[in-house]
Amino acid sequence: MKNLEDLMARRTELEKKAEELQTTQAEHAFEINLEDRKMLKTIMEHLNKGYTWKTQNAAVLVTLYDKLKEQNNALLKSDSEETDTIVSLRGHELNGLYQALLNVEGTGVENARKFIKMLTLVGESVTTAMTELAEMNNKIQETHQELSKLDSEIEKLSAAEEISESDVELVTDEAGQ
Repeated sequence: MKNLEDLMARRTELEKKAEELQTTQAEHAFEINLEDRKMLKTIMEHLNKGYTWKTQNAAVLVTLYDKLKEQNNALLKSDSEETDTIVSLRGHELNGLYQALLNVEGTGVENARKFIKMLTLVGESVTTAMTELAEMNNKIQETHQELSKLDSEIEKLSAAEEISESDVELVTDEAGQ
């Protein structure tokens, strides 16, 4: 049986691990291949004119759009003639893009054609990045589940030790009488 000090030391290790995983995920840049600069402009146009936002996602939408605009401006200023246009997004921005691509209502055949082309070219890259984000989230969740189980063990062991100490005091008091 593990003693309380061992469990507390393990808990400290797990807390540190969870914090490191969360920091890594928050700072991680997911690279999305957009094929070319025109596709970046198409996505920006979709976010600006073709996406219906709600109160819950307005801030994420603005952050995502501003990030794409910033990267578009940087690409325009660069002398790079690379054929692929790659943008870097953090987890919440990536999720915002994913939601913006999934939750769409539109009108007109040409708008539908433009959207399908955009989704076809960008979808695989976004899906791959979302899978990576999900794996990171799973590791964080597993660590928190382990912490929760450990907390239960610590609580049970602490309660058992308190009972043992009160029994010792009771026996000592009875022996003294």
